Amino acid sequence: MAARPSSRASRLLLRPQPSSSPSTWLRPPLTSSHPLSHTPAPRLPCYRPAHQSRCYAAPRAPKVVAPAAASSPVFTLDEIPLSAVEAVVARNGDAFGALSAEEYYRHAQAFVAAIKGGASPWAVTLTGRDAIPAETLHQLACIMRQIRGPRSADALATSLWSSASALGHRAATLSLARQLIRSGSFGRMPALRPVEERFRRLVDGKAAGADSDALTGQGELLFEQGRFEPAVATLRRALQVGGALGFEWRPHCELCLGKALLKLGRRDEATEVLEALAAAGLPEADVELGQMLRGTDRKGAEQHLYAAACNGRQDIFSHLSEMALEQEGSSPEDRRRWAMEWSRLADPRAEY
Repeated sequence: MAARPSSRASRLLLRPQPSSSPSTWLRPPLTSSHPLSHTPAPRLPCYRPAHQSRCYAAPRAPKVVAPAAASSPVFTLDEIPLSAVEAVVARNGDAFGALSAEEYYRHAQAFVAAIKGGASPWAVTLTGRDAIPAETLHQLACIMRQIRGPRSADALATSLWSSASALGHRAATLSLARQLIRSGSFGRMPALRPVEERFRRLVDGKAAGADSDALTGQGELLFEQGRFEPAVATLRRALQVGGALGFEWRPHCELCLGKALLKLGRRDEATEVLEALAAAGLPEADVELGQMLRGTDRKGAEQHLYAAACNGRQDIFSHLSEMALEQEGSSPEDRRRWAMEWSRLADPRAEY
C-alpha cells in the first residue's frame, strides 16, 4: 500500500521543544486518546499560512527548568556549538532569515552571560549594545528547540521564551504556555506563573475570544483536564474566529477537536475532522483513525497506521507488527514474516 505524500501541514518548520517541571525535565509525547500515546511522537509543524508572517512554536512536549536549576550549569552553550545553530538555520529555509547563524549565536552567548551574571533566567533583559529584541529571543528559543541532545538546549528554549514573554511577545507567550499545557506542567510551576497569566489575558482579555491561537491552547488545556465538552466548544470557537484564512495552530486545533469528539463518543463527527487532517498529511490524525478502526475495520486501521509510519511516526511500525501477529486467516509462518518485517522497519536505521 502506498503512503500518502505529506502536505505542508505535515512538514516541520519550527520544532519547539520542552519546558520544565519543578524537579525534573519532561519530554512527554504528543498527548493521544489511545494506547499509542506512550510512544514518542514527532513534532507537529509550526504552520504558517501565506498571509501570516510570524511563526509560533508547534510543540513537542516541554521540559521546564526548576527555579533551583537557575544557578546550575544547565544554562550554558558548552554542548551547543555554533555548528548546531548553523544546521538548524540551514534546514529551515527562510524561517530564520532575519539574522545569520553567527548573529543568533552571539545573542545566545550574551543571554547566557547575563544569567551567569545573576539575571533571572525567566526574565532576562539586556540593554545597550547587548540588547536583544523580543522577536529575536523567540526565534532563538525555536532554534534551541530543534537542537537535540543537550538538556541545556531545552533549558535555554524555556528561558528565552519566558524572557520574550516578559517583554510582551505574544508568540513566545503562546508557545511556552502550550508547552506547559502539553507536558502537564501548566499551573504547577511558580516561576512560570507570569507566563500563564499573560496567556490567560490573551484568552480572556480585551479581545476575549478573538485570538484563535490562544483559544486553541485553551481548548487543549481543557482537553488535558478531561473537560471534553467545553474543549469542543472552545476549539470550535477558535476555528470560527480563524475563518477561511486559517491561523497558525489550525492543524493542532482540529486534531484536538477530533480527539475530544472521540472522547465524547461522537465518532462520525470525529472521523470527518480526522480524515480531512489525514488527507492533508498529518500523521497524528492517521494514528487516531487507525486506533479507532482497529477493532472494526482491520484493513482501514492498517492503512492509516502505515500512512502514519511512512509520514514520520516510525514507531507505529511496531504496532503494525503486533497486528500482524494477531491476524486471523493467515498461516503462522506468514504472520511471523510480516511481524518481523514491520519490526525491522521500526528501527530508524532500517532501509526501506
